[in-house]
Amino acid sequence: MKTETAALSLNGPLTIKTISSARDILQAFIGENAQRGRTLALDIDDAQECDLTLAQLVISARKSVTARGAKLKLTRPAAGSFLAVIERMGLLTGDKKQDGFWLEGKAL
Repeated sequence: MKTETAALSLNGPLTIKTISSARDILQAFIGENAQRGRTLALDIDDAQECDLTLAQLVISARKSVTARGAKLKLTRPAAGSFLAVIERMGLLTGDKKQDGFWLEGKAL
């Protein structure tokens, strides 16, 4: 049985100045698509400007999606400014499962 996936692209600068708009879009996406057994995918452009609020938003989204019985993944490994942010935040810990979410697009 193939898992159904819904995808959302987050584009443009994702910083403290703009994150509330991205949060609203993401909350609506989760509300419409997070169903038991479904996988939600986030496409985050690695060339865009971002700060730690983006990583915080993704962590919060993972918790919300998991609470609904679904899974969240990144459509591609974190790179560019997004990778730099998660490294500075200490989110890459050497735990293969946790790091796999950020670096391999594995659903959690």
